[in-house]
Amino acid sequence: MSMILFNANVYSHDEADTVIIKNGVIEYVGRYENVAGKLPSLKTIDCQGRLVIPALTDTHMHLLGLAKTKTWLDLRGTRSIKELKKKISQAARKKQWILGRGWDQELFEEKRLPNRWDLDEAAKEKPAIIVRVCGHLAVLNTKALKLTGLLDNIPPNLAGYVEVEDGKPTGVIVEDAVDYVFKHVPEPAKEELKNAMRKVLEEAASYGLAELHAMSATAAEIEIYEEISKLWLPQAFFYATLEDAPTLKSSRVIGVKVFMDGSFGARTAWLRQPYSDDPSTKGKKLLDHKKLAAIAGSAAKQGLQVAVHAIGDAAVEEAIKTVEREGLRNLRIEHASLTPPDLIERLSQNKIPVSVQPHFIITDWWIVQRLGAERARWVYAYKSLIEAGITIGASSDAPVEPLNPWKGVYAAIDRGRNEGLPIFKASPNEALKPEEALNLYLGGPMLRNSQPRRISEGQKADLVIVDAFDVKSIAKTTHVAATIISGRIAYKSAYINIE
Repeated sequence: MSMILFNANVYSHDEADTVIIKNGVIEYVGRYENVAGKLPSLKTIDCQGRLVIPALTDTHMHLLGLAKTKTWLDLRGTRSIKELKKKISQAARKKQWILGRGWDQELFEEKRLPNRWDLDEAAKEKPAIIVRVCGHLAVLNTKALKLTGLLDNIPPNLAGYVEVEDGKPTGVIVEDAVDYVFKHVPEPAKEELKNAMRKVLEEAASYGLAELHAMSATAAEIEIYEEISKLWLPQAFFYATLEDAPTLKSSRVIGVKVFMDGSFGARTAWLRQPYSDDPSTKGKKLLDHKKLAAIAGSAAKQGLQVAVHAIGDAAVEEAIKTVEREGLRNLRIEHASLTPPDLIERLSQNKIPVSVQPHFIITDWWIVQRLGAERARWVYAYKSLIEAGITIGASSDAPVEPLNPWKGVYAAIDRGRNEGLPIFKASPNEALKPEEALNLYLGGPMLRNSQPRRISEGQKADLVIVDAFDVKSIAKTTHVAATIISGRIAYKSAYINIE
């Protein structure tokens, strides 16, 4: 596919207003006046002064998980357990299994976690499972506990992951127990999943995303993707679950995903010191450096990376320790949310790349209370990571956060200032400049096929025409006019003309 983009503000190393694409590759970047009258008859796009940038990359999301939750009950923004029960009750009239995600107990009037008895009041005869926004904690009603086998017999390996009071489960589960439970939930039909995944890919294209790094992937997920993938849809590369990785032969499997700890929201992220708002816990250690070293060594023999989920400072340190002791070069850290100066220095010294999620700044509005002001200074410390020369890629962690990368760009720039969040007061110097925030999503060294962060000749033609006229005008309301993947139009808005 060949075309000309002109009358543009091209995000390149030199002043340019024109891009020529031939056979899926960028052939020319420069001034229109230098090629006027020499151009063959090609498809043309008048960008009307809009910004043209490289296509965006989401370095950490859950492709099938996002597809599935499109059919679930959306519980984001729920303000009370009373409201939660009303939504579950309404869903129970239509569904055999009530599955929901997105709630955050920090928003509830009751200021507590829901439990099985709350859910029983809303749906007693049908199983109900509601997953917290972070994905690391869920609540089941009595029917769901019974069907998943947790009501009367908690497996020994799940001890500590299923909350119990007076010898009975409360319905609250965390970490490994969440994975266990969903193995007992009926899967949607394959065609339904294919349609849902296709819609997710189309949505990703509408945001300017051309590359997705899909985490915790299974063989079934990869099979579905390969059946629907096309060159002009966003391309996915997979970090498989530890159980699936040894058997997968797809060239799209580039790594393995493992968990060192949990989440701040569930207080399961592993900290060096106790939580400020719950001194009884430091979170959960799910993996140690010895086991991680064995996993990484095995992955290296297969040419695979290891993506290590590490949010708390203790978890990040344990991952770094593995690299330092074993000399690993195939490890990247997912989240790296709490990184005080000593850890930033060690990340830099060991050249460990990290994948971060800027929108957490907005949704984790309670983080200063949870960690205390001193530690919160070093949470989501993107400016410090950049200045230390650490390779960073940004992502959504969808469905944990919205897939829309422009909301993440905004969060990295504003850092909760407009929302009046305590995190901005605790760490104003970590706010990024617009260009810095945008660059986090342009992939660079984090790309599967590494490309410059600015548009250059010889690059694969993955481009986005943005409804903004320079980088400084980018905001969370930024819209994409068109997305070009491999030289083809993957998405076009109604207000862009192609002739």
